[in-house]
Amino acid sequence: MKTLIFTVCTAEQYPFAKVLSDSLPENIMFKVGIVNGNVSEPDVVLLDKLSVDGLNKMRERYDNESLVSASKPYFAEFFLRKEGVENVIYFDPTVQIMGDLDVIIQTLQTAEILLTPRLTGKFGTSIYGDEKLFLNTGMYDAGFWGIRKTENVLRFLKWWQDRLADRAHFDLCNGMNHEQLWLNYVPIFFENVAVNKNKGWNVGLQNLHERVLTKKGGKWTVNQMEPLLFFNFRECLSDLPAIKKLIEQSGAEVLRANFIEQVTKYSSQIQTVFSLRATIELTLPAWKRELRKQLQRIVDKINHFPLYHKITK
Repeated sequence: MKTLIFTVCTAEQYPFAKVLSDSLPENIMFKVGIVNGNVSEPDVVLLDKLSVDGLNKMRERYDNESLVSASKPYFAEFFLRKEGVENVIYFDPTVQIMGDLDVIIQTLQTAEILLTPRLTGKFGTSIYGDEKLFLNTGMYDAGFWGIRKTENVLRFLKWWQDRLADRAHFDLCNGMNHEQLWLNYVPIFFENVAVNKNKGWNVGLQNLHERVLTKKGGKWTVNQMEPLLFFNFRECLSDLPAIKKLIEQSGAEVLRANFIEQVTKYSSQIQTVFSLRATIELTLPAWKRELRKQLQRIVDKINHFPLYHKITK
């Protein structure tokens, strides 16, 4: 039973895919879907080589990030139909593997669709956002998923393709967050869907509020319990102060620095990738951003106010 791992990006983002590839086992089959531009490498498959109905209209409709998102189920079907391939696993190009992927492959021996939640417990609010943000942007993370070749899965891919053909914009007010928000329906509409809540899987900015990373004996662990399997740096590349603060609080700053160092081996410039948190921050009016900062400073002072200190006057 062969497993194929793939990612999707633009030609400019290909250096990220190289770092992902370097972190994979040597014997794993790996492919990179390129939606725009041309990369002459043996692991690359161009979107234009796929038989995608309405591709020209999709190119007119979408910017690069939306096209990357919309093309994922098309690439997945293309790879899944290859002779001998039974499992297909998607990782964002900004993912770096830290552990043994056999646990994912073993899960797909019984599950047909494998997802991970973007958070695993109630929390109220964090630097990243509050619980409403996750409701608006998606409960399952589109930066990783796995599928096994079955009729159920082929129906899922066709269903996803139909919706992403014209509804893969980033437009939260109209119920769209690229390909991710559609995943909310998957455990309801399709059979044999596994949702893995292991905190060592799919660590990223969106769940750092519930995960602390430490390194001991050369191995990274999450909350001193679960081994770190893979980390998605997609939203950790921003220099926004709030994002850098969350990374530092979680202990992920060393991992981030090491990832950037690996990327710079293939490119002198770190290419821009879509970050939900950074995008939402930048779309706020300036006065709201300043008010949020002032309120956060007040909350931080309250949180760090010594309990033994009493005001008597």
